[in-house]
Amino acid sequence: MIRRRICYLLLLAAGVYFIMLYNFQGLRFLFCCLVGIPLVSLLFLFPVAHSCRVGLSSGRENLVRGEQPELWVTVENRGWLPAAAIRVELSWEAPGEKEVRIRRWLRGIGRKTWREDIPEAEAAHCGCGAATLKRARVYDYLGIFSLPTGKKERAEVCILPVAAPVPQVVEDAYSRILQGMGSEREGDLLLRDFQPGDSLHRVYWKLTAKGGDLQVRDFERSGAVRLFLQFTGELREQPGQWDRYLDRAASLLYFFAEEGRMTAQVSVEAVWRRDNDYMVCVIPDGNALEGWLCALLKGEETGKSAAQAEALYAEDGWRLEEDCRLYFGEQCVYEE
Repeated sequence: MIRRRICYLLLLAAGVYFIMLYNFQGLRFLFCCLVGIPLVSLLFLFPVAHSCRVGLSSGRENLVRGEQPELWVTVENRGWLPAAAIRVELSWEAPGEKEVRIRRWLRGIGRKTWREDIPEAEAAHCGCGAATLKRARVYDYLGIFSLPTGKKERAEVCILPVAAPVPQVVEDAYSRILQGMGSEREGDLLLRDFQPGDSLHRVYWKLTAKGGDLQVRDFERSGAVRLFLQFTGELREQPGQWDRYLDRAASLLYFFAEEGRMTAQVSVEAVWRRDNDYMVCVIPDGNALEGWLCALLKGEETGKSAAQAEALYAEDGWRLEEDCRLYFGEQCVYEE
């Protein structure tokens, strides 16, 4: 379009020069055509630009890492005149990747809604990706003049980790630990040794009188499997390591949730540290896991605040370290 404008200006300057040198009627007519036709095209441009609306939309707000984002530029022409050409400029920002600038020409848009996909967008790392419509301009039929249309829009996409089946050694360890927890039950109670800070109202005095050691009734912990996620802010700045950690965490939580729902009827809770506080979120199924992951990646408020004692208890249970080693208490259950 820039070359076309330069050629038109040169042609206009040449017409003015020849009219100044020669007083021919034909040259005047050609000069009027040279000025009049672009002006007519410019007049048609105003209603076309007013009737066209350019927008940005996303087919899916959540997708798994490695999938192709479904992003579209939509053009709605509500007028009777067709739009000769629309030039759109977009940007795609994804975690761990450089910003991608996208320029696209949309031509021959009649009285309809036009949709153009954006194949340049990629989702290689977990986090929040965003496509932004920077600029959209409608050009006249000669391609000389242009007017802006639409407004800046932004479409965000949450890139989730890949949940894969857990290794067999983790399944075996989970079964052994679950059976061990069941052996400690007496009736419907889960008993454990008394710890400093426990309330005396929870002491099981009947069994204590027989054995001599203080035993505490633990109703809250008997039906819950907690996974403590041990990660820091520095890990989130390393896309490759953060992806690997989130993949392992998502796989474990999905496995615990499915096993608890189908067999043991126990709830699953994710525990992590945010700033100086501990957070706990219940994850009953895969849909809840997806919602929690989205909130975690977007930095939104999720879960409830937990006391430090509860968090320490979670560290004694299942714990996933930054190097993706899985512990139960002090025992390493799995490492790559």
